[in-house]
Amino acid sequence: MSAAQIADAAARIDAAERSLVPCRQISLDHPAMTMADAYAVQSAWMDLKMAAGRRCVGHKIGLTSKAMQRAVKIDEPDFGSLLDDMLYREGSTIPYDRFLQLKIEAELAFVLDKPLSGPDCSLFDVLDATAYVTPALEILDARIQRIDPETGRARTVLDTISDNAANAALVLGGRAFKPDGFHVDLRRIGAVVSRNAEVEETGLAAGVLGHPA
Repeated sequence: MSAAQIADAAARIDAAERSLVPCRQISLDHPAMTMADAYAVQSAWMDLKMAAGRRCVGHKIGLTSKAMQRAVKIDEPDFGSLLDDMLYREGSTIPYDRFLQLKIEAELAFVLDKPLSGPDCSLFDVLDATAYVTPALEILDARIQRIDPETGRARTVLDTISDNAANAALVLGGRAFKPDGFHVDLRRIGAVVSRNAEVEETGLAAGVLGHPA
């Protein structure tokens, strides 16, 4: 994709979020689109938001289970940005009408007190840089149409990556703990997501590529 096409795609996603009307799939208009193009669109959209006063406070990593990666035909996680207006504390009232097609997933949030970067970053580097871990709820959204109404085509992973990896908000829980490997096995932390006392989904942190860190 050209720089102009990337900027146009980012503007379309931004307009979709503000108007609460999902836009046409980017991958439909650009069938030769690559993963690099998708991340370039995401970056351009985040640049628009930060130019409007938003601030990046963290990052989301998604598609971390082998099953999900097989489903979308990739062999690595995806990632997106967490901006300051996406962050909520436990017990907050969240305006439902800021989202288009929301979904919720249980997560573990790693709050860092040291910089963390590099292609050779290990599990031990992550744990060393982590101030604390806390349960969290990720709110996912789709500013891009999940199903194209004309063709019936489902969006691709390129669309979700362009769409900030579907990230829309994060609710941080209030029961933070230190990731002490001698006392807490992060792999064995489980989660139950329920709605009106009815269990909707369960999960185990070991499903995150073997270890959530």
